[in-house]
Amino acid sequence: MARKPAPFNLTVNDQLELESWLRTSTLSQNLVLRARIVLALNAGESPKVVAERLGTTTATVFKWRNRYTEQGLSGLQDAPRPGQPRKL
Repeated sequence: MARKPAPFNLTVNDQLELESWLRTSTLSQNLVLRARIVLALNAGESPKVVAERLGTTTATVFKWRNRYTEQGLSGLQDAPRPGQPRKL
């Protein structure tokens, strides 16, 4: 028998912000996917179901769930990469 997913709760302000991200046409698709993951977890879906529905892996779902719980909305942004910036 499968275990229940761990409780995951968004604040009302964060939920409204993430829903507005989904309606923005100029936002990167990476951020849109992360917003969909977090909103689906908030709706009570299990990480496995979220991964299958969004076409990603469960490791990705857990990564963004953990980043959100630790850092909030700022955790969904890309982290700075190490090394010297690329020069064109």
